Amino acid sequence: MSRQVHELFPDPRVIVLTARIDERAIATLSERERAATGRMREKRLREYAAGRALARDALERFFGVRGFDLLNGEDRAPIWPDGIAGSLSHCDTRAWVALVEASWGTIGIDGEHRAGLERHLWEHTMLPEEIADLDARPPEARGLAALARFSAKEALYKAQYPRSRTFMGFHALHVALERQDALRCTFQETVGPFAEGFVAEGRWRASETGELLSAVWIPRA
Repeated sequence: MSRQVHELFPDPRVIVLTARIDERAIATLSERERAATGRMREKRLREYAAGRALARDALERFFGVRGFDLLNGEDRAPIWPDGIAGSLSHCDTRAWVALVEASWGTIGIDGEHRAGLERHLWEHTMLPEEIADLDARPPEARGLAALARFSAKEALYKAQYPRSRTFMGFHALHVALERQDALRCTFQETVGPFAEGFVAEGRWRASETGELLSAVWIPRA
């Protein structure tokens, strides 16, 4: 059963739903969605189906769109209904979907289910100044802070891609963890319509059940 996540985005018009990964969602896939799964392994199929079930639920309940087949384009990005911007994420325990009218802007979400980001991955995903900030934190807080940064970069990629259609590497973005749960994401190079220095904001939160969820938004100017 899905539930709504509140206060992750600053505007209540952004709808976020989440549900546990459940194999029963596989039965809800449409014929076209099922055909697109190819030879997915059982775990990946459960996660894919959970995301599609959430998207179908949100589109019908909040946007009046019924029976929509959520397929991926050749670039593997979901193709949302005209006039709607969305983002999907899943980990091994939960799936999430975020939707808003496309006139508002674009959004990205990312969910992770692990205690922190392993140290050997920091240099592959973080800038030197980001690593310095992590090292300045208490040892017990570093892994979670690193994971929040990693997740924010994943979410930002999803928010920018519908407008740039451009690949963006981890080092093209600097993420600052501000206040309790705020994110400040600054482009380190020009990516499509986003100039070097462009800033997108976001939020992150860790749940009592061990998932970390981040959200980034890029409103229309």
